[in-house]
Amino acid sequence: MKILFLTEMYSEGMGYSENFLPKAMARLGHEVHVVSSTAQVYFNAPHYRKTYEPFLGPNIVQPGTKEIDGYLLHRLPLILAGRISKKLPGMNVIMMKGLRETIAHIHPDVINVFHLYSQTCYEAARVAHELNTDRAGRVRFFTESHVHASVFNMRNPRTWLKYHLLQFPRKLRFINSITVKHYAIAKDVAEISMRYFLVPPEKIEIESLGVDTDLFSPIASAQDEQARRQKRKALGFEDTDIVCIYTGRFTPDKNPLCLAQAVNYLHEKGTAYQHIKALFVGSGTQRDVEAIRAMKGCVVHPFVQVHELPALYRAADIGVWPRQESTSQLDAAACGLPIIISNRTQVKERVDPCEGMPGRNGLLYEENNFVDLAEKILMLSDPQVRKEMGRIGAQKVHMLFSWDAIARKREKDFQHSLET
Repeated sequence: MKILFLTEMYSEGMGYSENFLPKAMARLGHEVHVVSSTAQVYFNAPHYRKTYEPFLGPNIVQPGTKEIDGYLLHRLPLILAGRISKKLPGMNVIMMKGLRETIAHIHPDVINVFHLYSQTCYEAARVAHELNTDRAGRVRFFTESHVHASVFNMRNPRTWLKYHLLQFPRKLRFINSITVKHYAIAKDVAEISMRYFLVPPEKIEIESLGVDTDLFSPIASAQDEQARRQKRKALGFEDTDIVCIYTGRFTPDKNPLCLAQAVNYLHEKGTAYQHIKALFVGSGTQRDVEAIRAMKGCVVHPFVQVHELPALYRAADIGVWPRQESTSQLDAAACGLPIIISNRTQVKERVDPCEGMPGRNGLLYEENNFVDLAEKILMLSDPQVRKEMGRIGAQKVHMLFSWDAIARKREKDFQHSLET
């Protein structure tokens, strides 16, 4: 099959679905194309230059085509359509110059758009419809949504105005009319897709994001153990320390400061708890970084390329994500770490028992309560408890959340759509 994945933004060396799913599909022997704008992820984030440019490079890169991990990446010039309303300063619409021509030239068998709620998805749907109408060859259209309830609020005036001023109800109805299947990455995502993105329930399938389990894997040899010790020493940790790791943005919506406050709280309780440490891998504003560094027992490490993350996870003992859902939670579990996540998360299956694996591989804590988070960290202070939870987590991710397993399932869906 010739498969085209469409995403508004793309950055090399990241761990997102637009990096790994095309790679997994190409590994199955398909001709895979990824079409994106010249925008990096977070390209329009405040303080991009200070926060992300040292890691990702300029927020806008040059257009062109290159091969990555067995697929072709096509970068099209970014177009930021004019401000959509005086009431929405700074909110632009992402478009790509030459998108229609590029899709028509590639003429894929299947188009898979990573983000349904976008102008680029609407444009791609129109091209797919035209190609089918012209009888030039059948093109099957698939969409996804990664929009959790934690980041989407229609009661927010900005969200409401964008939704209606851009006529998304009309555009979404058209997109959904030609869509074969819509993949929502969690139950709450599916609910938003039905209620606001108007996807018919019968077209929705809940399918989690995945993990490259060849890259993210637990310690399996004496050499791995030695590498762990060396990495911990380089980071300033002792063998007896219990290291909690957080990876991602140091922003209030993710609230990594809560983990820093929990570790600081334990240190202030006395020397008995000063072996509890925290490693923060990522970046944020200077204020965000300084707030974490001010807490006792906390170490800040800059962003790293995705292939460098497994060594950092294997050097740690517990993965902690205080707010919102993140694929990093699955990456850490794949590396054998028990994880602690928010009790408000919509992906509790990442720590709860599941069919065939009755044990838990992590804990839920009361969101934003650093004292409760500290107590949950202490519940994982027993190395045997961590080892067993880590084993369950790594097995669960390999069986249920690997990109290879997701790609094989997606392959069957694509092939079936072309046969009917």
